[in-house]
Amino acid sequence: MLMFLMFFGVVLALFLGVTTACSMAFIAIATYYGMGEANLNNMVRLPSSMYDQIKGITLMAIPFFLLMGNFMNKGGVSRDLFAFARACLGHRWGGLANAAIASCMIMSAMSGSAAAVAAGVGMIAMAEMRATGYGQPFSCAAIAAGGGLGPIIPPSITLILFASLVPGTSVNALFLGGAIPGILTGLLFIVYSSYTSKRHGFGRVPPVPMKERVRLGVKASWSLMIPVIVLGGIFCGLFTATEAAAVAAFYAMLLGMFKYRKISLSDLPGIFWATAKSTGQIMFIIATAAFFQHVLIKTRIPHAVVQQMVDTFSSITPILVVIILLLLIMGCFMEGTAILLITVPIFVPIATAFHYPVVQLAIVMCIALACGVLTPPVGLNLYVMSSITGEKMMRIGKAAVPFLLIMIFVTLMCAFFEPLTLFLPRYLGYGL
Repeated sequence: MLMFLMFFGVVLALFLGVTTACSMAFIAIATYYGMGEANLNNMVRLPSSMYDQIKGITLMAIPFFLLMGNFMNKGGVSRDLFAFARACLGHRWGGLANAAIASCMIMSAMSGSAAAVAAGVGMIAMAEMRATGYGQPFSCAAIAAGGGLGPIIPPSITLILFASLVPGTSVNALFLGGAIPGILTGLLFIVYSSYTSKRHGFGRVPPVPMKERVRLGVKASWSLMIPVIVLGGIFCGLFTATEAAAVAAFYAMLLGMFKYRKISLSDLPGIFWATAKSTGQIMFIIATAAFFQHVLIKTRIPHAVVQQMVDTFSSITPILVVIILLLLIMGCFMEGTAILLITVPIFVPIATAFHYPVVQLAIVMCIALACGVLTPPVGLNLYVMSSITGEKMMRIGKAAVPFLLIMIFVTLMCAFFEPLTLFLPRYLGYGL
């Protein structure tokens, strides 16, 4: 009953317009008072738990990935990527949609943010897709869905947050676990886009000569080096995730300043300030989540839930179905980071009690939460594409339903087909 009241309180506060961080902090304090535990010693200990949650080296990767994303958006990286993808795919059925999705997949391997990927590609691709006869709702939906790959394909800010919430979880293992599902989801998006484009007769652009493709590929290779630096450095053992993010951010800055010449010295303070603001917002949410978790542990709610699940169910299968349904429903009304921070302290102990791999659970949760960027009324990428094109959000949401079903299908595949998420981490020696 207490757990229900706490979660209902957080959701109600969010609906009333209270920020995620303040919602969790307010409910945690109210619960403490209700339990009669709000004495001086306990209240003094809470700020310490908040600080401990954000001081770890793992979370240092977040500001560097945000900085890298800001440099890429300002530097115009997405333009070269889309031009290259268009040259390779544009002459096929659904070619421009496929090029946009492929660009989103590559951008996802640089940024890790769904909204940043959708905005970066959307501003470049939409004009050409309209000119070629693509339906605008479908075009917006394809790019919004492609942007949803940002939290799945490594590096992923969502997976970094998960690792920070579950001590002993390797960020590298999570990144490897998300690679195959992320690529599979992108390829299924491309297949569906090709089918729909052929069915509706959306236009194609003339084939680009091989010489021009090579030229555009060489031009885009400077941008393509970013995921090579990040993922290659991490998986080859040259960098930690934090170090790779820092190196890639510096490279993206040099690229924007000296290759594309779209970033000047006068732009740097604004970019750094935008990154600092975003980092502060995320870190404050994580800190108050630690506060919330502290109260959960004090109430022994996770322990009681795990015991109830073990006594009720003989296998993890029905529990996974419930977890996925809960995440999909919550994703319609809440931002993914908030859902992750609230649910991880409950779901991870349940998975552990049934000997379900934590890395596999992380990927399942990550993809299920990514579905939230396509589900009204809070679907972030729907708003992004609506703001870029002026298209009504609900029309984009309707066109995005098949993409959403594809993501749900991949979520279920990851939940019940272990090799999809654990093959790469095990093959590269993470011993899961």
